[in-house]
Amino acid sequence: MKQKESGPQGLSSQEIQFAEQLRSHPVIAARFQSILATVRNAEGPLKTFDEVEGLVVAEMRQLGKAAVCAWAVRAEERVGQELKAQDPTVRSRKKKTLGWWCVFGWVAVRDRVWRSRSRSYIRPLPGRLGVTPRGLSRRLQRVLTDFGCEHSFAKVVARVGEHYGFEINASAVRKTTLEHAKRARQKLEEHYAKPFRTLPAAGPKHIVAELDGTMICTVASGRRKGKKPREWKEMRLAAAQVLGKAETVYAATFGEVGEVGRRLGHCARDAGRGLESRVHTLGDGAEWIRLQTREVFGEKGTFLCDYYHVSEYLAGAAPGCRAEAPDRWRRTQQARLKRGASAKVIQELAGHLEPEGAPEGKTPVRDAHRYLANRTDCIDYPGAIRMGLPIGSGMIESAHRHVLQARLKGAGTTWLPEHADRIANLRVLRANGKWPEFWN
Repeated sequence: MKQKESGPQGLSSQEIQFAEQLRSHPVIAARFQSILATVRNAEGPLKTFDEVEGLVVAEMRQLGKAAVCAWAVRAEERVGQELKAQDPTVRSRKKKTLGWWCVFGWVAVRDRVWRSRSRSYIRPLPGRLGVTPRGLSRRLQRVLTDFGCEHSFAKVVARVGEHYGFEINASAVRKTTLEHAKRARQKLEEHYAKPFRTLPAAGPKHIVAELDGTMICTVASGRRKGKKPREWKEMRLAAAQVLGKAETVYAATFGEVGEVGRRLGHCARDAGRGLESRVHTLGDGAEWIRLQTREVFGEKGTFLCDYYHVSEYLAGAAPGCRAEAPDRWRRTQQARLKRGASAKVIQELAGHLEPEGAPEGKTPVRDAHRYLANRTDCIDYPGAIRMGLPIGSGMIESAHRHVLQARLKGAGTTWLPEHADRIANLRVLRANGKWPEFWN
């Protein structure tokens, strides 16, 4: 068997070569020595794992920064050599500092600016390295966007400091997050521009779809004297999932109801809707939701008023119908609805209507009566229960909290409508499981 060549003290040729390479990079060599000293743990009391983990992480950050800085120096030398080989007339005219941010912090290299007979200013290094002066690496942009769509831009600065060991300006976080949020919105809009009625033959028996809106506090763009007036705008959220499955597809927009309907159609299609799939839509009873269900899904779609929304109307009417036992009265009407006796509920409410001309907002019984009487075709709870379909819109209520409100509705938070729309679409893209695809 052939033995490896060995050098002084029994070192192999590869080990000798590695030692020589480290000698030419003293900063990297020092980092390796520090890591090895931690590994040996020869002096002082035995460290706990948490202490060792902290030391190694700090050293790895420094090692990473030293490595990319050394790479940048060698890259600058190589680019200069290649430039001279292509054009022997080039001469170095001056040096500038090329610096950018990455996950290891600030990286800088002395960058030679060149001139030739035909050109007075040649600076090829930024383009060759794929960086921009004072820019951000792609990986750091992903980190900032990830944090920025979850937390306020100011808080992201602290998150970066905690997890990556350096401080970056909040304005850079804001700019990066909004730029990629715009890209996410463009990507989704390209998807929504495609037809959603082109369906596969096979699909699940039932798709559950839900729609609802949430109010976002916005301000107009541009400078104004004094405090900017605020406006609450409704952002509508759509969601769809296969019955019995946890995976949900979302869409959000400030757009008109027709646009909301189209996005709901895409949600159902992306969730797996086939030609024979039935779409069970739930909502708060708003007329536009019923109309969009009919427009988008046709005879394959049905609409059901959210049972818990109806229950809120009954709870409001209960004191006016039976003041001595309002909870018992409400439960009786709920039980009637579940067994299909909605006519009895409407008749019960009709016997306790407030007088005509009562002040608006002071007529809970009349409001409940009108709500149910106008939606008798949308409260078939027994039919939904028999087929194992949901009667409450918990899916969309939960989605409001974790898809939109967690970032867009904070105490004192206001948004430019454009920026709120971008962030909403970025969060939708991530909630739909498209985050890796978005960056790769």
